[in-house]
Amino acid sequence: MWEYWRHKLSKEGKKPSGNLDGLPSPSAPVAKVPIKPLPTAEQEHFDRAAAAFRSTDASTSHIFFKDLKLLAHDVDSEDEHCDSDSSIGNLAGLDAQPSASYASLDRLGSARGPGKRMKRVDRQKLIVVLVGLPARGKTFLCNKLMCYLNWLGHPTKHFNVGQYRRRVKGAEHQDAEFFDMRNPVGQKLRHAALLMALEDMEAWLETEGAQVAVLDATNSTEERRNFLRTRFHGKWQYLFIESICNDMEVLENNYRLKMMYSPDYKGQDMEPALADFRARIRKYEDGYETIMDRTLHYIKLIDMVTGRGYMDVNRISGYLPGKMVFFLMQVCRAGVGRPRKIWLTRHGESQFNTLGKIGGNSVLSPRGEMYAQLLPDILASRIPRTGDGKPYPVAVWTSTLQRTIITASGLHYPKVQWKALDEIQAGTCDGLTYEQVKEQMPHEYELRKQDKLRYRYPSGESYMDVIQRLEPVVTEVEREKECVCIVSHQAVLRALYGYFMNQPLDSVPSIDIPLHTVMELTPKADGTMAETRFIVDVDKAIADATGLLQANTAEHSAASSLSTSPTRQLHSSGVHFDLSAAPSGALSAEGSQGSRPMFKRSLSMAELAAAELVRQEERGLPSQDSGDVSMLQQLSALAVGKGEQQ
Repeated sequence: MWEYWRHKLSKEGKKPSGNLDGLPSPSAPVAKVPIKPLPTAEQEHFDRAAAAFRSTDASTSHIFFKDLKLLAHDVDSEDEHCDSDSSIGNLAGLDAQPSASYASLDRLGSARGPGKRMKRVDRQKLIVVLVGLPARGKTFLCNKLMCYLNWLGHPTKHFNVGQYRRRVKGAEHQDAEFFDMRNPVGQKLRHAALLMALEDMEAWLETEGAQVAVLDATNSTEERRNFLRTRFHGKWQYLFIESICNDMEVLENNYRLKMMYSPDYKGQDMEPALADFRARIRKYEDGYETIMDRTLHYIKLIDMVTGRGYMDVNRISGYLPGKMVFFLMQVCRAGVGRPRKIWLTRHGESQFNTLGKIGGNSVLSPRGEMYAQLLPDILASRIPRTGDGKPYPVAVWTSTLQRTIITASGLHYPKVQWKALDEIQAGTCDGLTYEQVKEQMPHEYELRKQDKLRYRYPSGESYMDVIQRLEPVVTEVEREKECVCIVSHQAVLRALYGYFMNQPLDSVPSIDIPLHTVMELTPKADGTMAETRFIVDVDKAIADATGLLQANTAEHSAASSLSTSPTRQLHSSGVHFDLSAAPSGALSAEGSQGSRPMFKRSLSMAELAAAELVRQEERGLPSQDSGDVSMLQQLSALAVGKGEQQ
């Protein structure tokens, strides 16, 4: 109702009459009945104040609507901005008073002059400004937000002012004195770097596909934040995220991690680099001012990167800011730098896989059964350990379909079945091959080829639908402090991998998720992931076991019985197979349904590698040309000391 009357009052010379609720008076249904002014001192006060205010500055005024005193237009709103250069007038003459009569509302008239043109803030665009001292987890938060928002379909880009600073300063090393607040040269160059970042950021936001920009810098003074606020106000929606950490043990670990990944200290020895970095932080601390202005839109994270902190949320509203608050609450729960791992793997090959069929709920093929037997040893050798040598807890998540449940049956860890991890629903195409889909539904086949990401199977799902239902899974993984092994399906793992590795959304349907491969993701201090893949050669495992079985069968027929000596060792590989668990013909590729290959045990991953059953591939690890390996070894020692086709 108020919006209606503000619109009416904005027309010059237009004054409301009749009932302000928009209804005619019951006593006079046709004629408008004006409201008589009440001859009170209160009315005269507001009349005089309004008249005096209009005579000095007509650009702003108050409206008294029922029991509310409101501005005729929101001069400090993030939603609209006046093109006029006139400053906001002094509102002291309209201090809070008891509600005025409707006559006073009449006399105030239009608050907005005829020449004022309002510019709307682009609420589809959002700027996230990070605030905090170095090594407080700003880049970690930035990378996590980028992964999350891009994955949900909100294009997000990171603008790191430090990168622009290095571009401005050149290859010359920037020691701690460069960051002294009393160094005018350093101040000028750092401000120039900020302006370059802002220009690039705003140019990107002007493009059609842009939505969220993250400005990654210390922004440690109130003066800097006011500069940014003035620049963004009336044009972009914005909010600040401040990260504060007071835990010295966590900070010391963060400093060392910073030395490994920061370009400022590339190629330098650890101890001299740490000394310079601590001196840099002291320079920042001399002028640091935490956010205290309650008129700002901000999220303040106090010791959240330790996993034991709390959050201060001020003036945050809207869809994206609200989702960011919830996500940050989850992602910070596990803390930064914990030596945990996330494993992603498809189920073993299913019978539908061998036939090229979509979906279904079939059991595993003999090749898939062999993978299920090898998987526990691969995982057991990769679990990180605490300082006292105990393995970290592991949780196993599977879908509700039997091919994932059977694959994970040998993993002796707590298990959870998630309906959200089920394969993409193929609808009426379920159980068909793609050749059959092409023949029977050529139109659907062509639609899928045109846009695989958004194509929805008839009565089924699209990849975007899968991403939406996986959001609770992602937030739960982020808040977990233990290691997690997810045994799921190709489309689901494509979506999860796209999130963790920050892959472009359009590339998600084409991400390579091969069968019989374990993808090990290790969180890094900057919020990104290092990946190691373990490719299992199930065909060689079956061939080796078959050869051993045949040799022992010949030995049995010649001299002894398997029942008296059920276990043999394949000496060439160091892999042990329990021959008593293998029915005759179980290792045949054409084995009957329900047949299982012989159970295998190995002493270590080294034996599997020696047998050439598992091949390891490293992806996304730090470069090894600048002392990163030695730093990583030091950090590892420190951590141990502390403790289907779709």
